[in-house]
Amino acid sequence: MSRPPVRYWQPPGETVERLAESGATGALHGEAGTVHLADGWVVHVESDKALGLAGLLTASGRVPAEVWQETVRTSGPDCRVGRALLEQGRLTRGELEICHLGALYDAAFFVLCARSTMTWFEPGARHWLGPVRRVSARTLRRESVRRRDVLERIWPWPQLDSSPVVPVPAGHRLSGPRTRVPAPNRRQRELLAHADGRRTPGDLARLLGRSAFSTTVDVRRLAAAGLVATPFGTAPAPGLAAAPHGPGPGPEGAAEPAGPPPASPLDADTVEITLAGLERRVPGAALAAVPGGLAAARRRAEPRPPRRPTHAAAQPLSVNDPDIALLHRVRTALEARL
Repeated sequence: MSRPPVRYWQPPGETVERLAESGATGALHGEAGTVHLADGWVVHVESDKALGLAGLLTASGRVPAEVWQETVRTSGPDCRVGRALLEQGRLTRGELEICHLGALYDAAFFVLCARSTMTWFEPGARHWLGPVRRVSARTLRRESVRRRDVLERIWPWPQLDSSPVVPVPAGHRLSGPRTRVPAPNRRQRELLAHADGRRTPGDLARLLGRSAFSTTVDVRRLAAAGLVATPFGTAPAPGLAAAPHGPGPGPEGAAEPAGPPPASPLDADTVEITLAGLERRVPGAALAAVPGGLAAARRRAEPRPPRRPTHAAAQPLSVNDPDIALLHRVRTALEARL
């Protein structure tokens, strides 16, 4: 007999940690998506704001859409879609884990950043994908906070994340020796080519079969460079509370489930860093911020976005790690439909 759902009225990140502490199994549903847990570990996250595993694999051409649909139909009721793809030889274990964790962290960013605090938990619910990788609730929340901070350091204007992407005509861009901007890379040029003034970053990510977070990063960098219009008005404050860092319980007293995660050829922390901020390390991927802001180029009478002394767009971070670089190339190849 199924148990009735349980409602919570607190930030989603705190609720996930609370459920993890109790070793819960089930699905936490919220405004922006669903977090699936098994024995206190997060095993899957999905959101309509992010491209899921199905979209990533089918849009990249790695798994044909008809094969995916048939596999979900036959293996979904038994919650073994992931295992079935491996048995069919459609994916290697490493490919499945990379794509699964990429989709998980991508969706978690939007779910945990949701401004609504009302969620409800469905005890015992299992996801049709089946076990692939599991992540601690604290790690998930900490990574979502880190992603939010990365975006703020690039260009502190959250409205860009949900507004239509409007390219700035070349004649309206600032020019001169003080405003030299590196040419957009291939990914950014493709974004600009498909930005029609109506599609949001999420729409573009689904259209191009890309990570929603990496697309949002590119849009903020293009805005910082003056190549994409920055919407004016009051920018909403980020909706995610700070996450605990370091060992020990966080402010809510949440504890991670006992026992190590299952063995895997990939280290979860390495993969999470790789999939969360890949563009930070690519030379030339970050575009320099334009002094004076976009308003000076387009509408001199309108107020400018707030300026900071430095942005990640002007000082791109770098990680000299060959393993991370390799994983980046794998994901980029998938998104390029190779």
